[in-house]
Amino acid sequence: MIFSEFKLTPRQHTRYLPVLLDSVLSQATLQKSDLTHIAYASGPGAFTGVRIAASTAQGLSIGLGLPLVPVSTLAVLAQQTSDIHHVDKILATIDARMGEAYAALYQINSTTQLVELVGEERLIKLAELNNTDGFFLAGSGFKAKREAGLGIVDGTLDEEILPHAAALVKLAKQSIEAENAGSVEPVLINYIRNNVAVKKKQPVL
Repeated sequence: MIFSEFKLTPRQHTRYLPVLLDSVLSQATLQKSDLTHIAYASGPGAFTGVRIAASTAQGLSIGLGLPLVPVSTLAVLAQQTSDIHHVDKILATIDARMGEAYAALYQINSTTQLVELVGEERLIKLAELNNTDGFFLAGSGFKAKREAGLGIVDGTLDEEILPHAAALVKLAKQSIEAENAGSVEPVLINYIRNNVAVKKKQPVL
């Protein structure tokens, strides 16, 4: 059985995350000492949110002596999309700000019914974010493109869908069963975009 909590908490992650963790354990009638692995969404995504997730996971991992299981946030989004919309091909996107989006193609493995990456995860310009024939379009990247006035993408679309912990658990379980779980440390973060500082040109006098 999968127990999960979901709450939108802009700029209040550190306040609510411990509460939600305790709530899930209570629902499942488990103690932290009963856990065997710590899984977390490792990015890409909002830098602060990804770091909070990773640091919380690492703290639990070190404190409990349990291995970490990093899972791509785009993969979690794709799995959530498949679970909700019952589709087997997904173009998953996350708004990366600065006129860009994180994007990747996923398809369902007919045996496991879990998503698998097709190609690679990429950072692309919103203007380049278009329909891919046969793929369900998912995530905030498409919303960012529309709100930026760069046009509406044709195709079956859910621009409001978000990654959920229940979908993460499915992918983490697969990784554990394949013996791909990590060690107690270090924590892994998939930023994709590593350079986020933009230096303004100095005026010419």
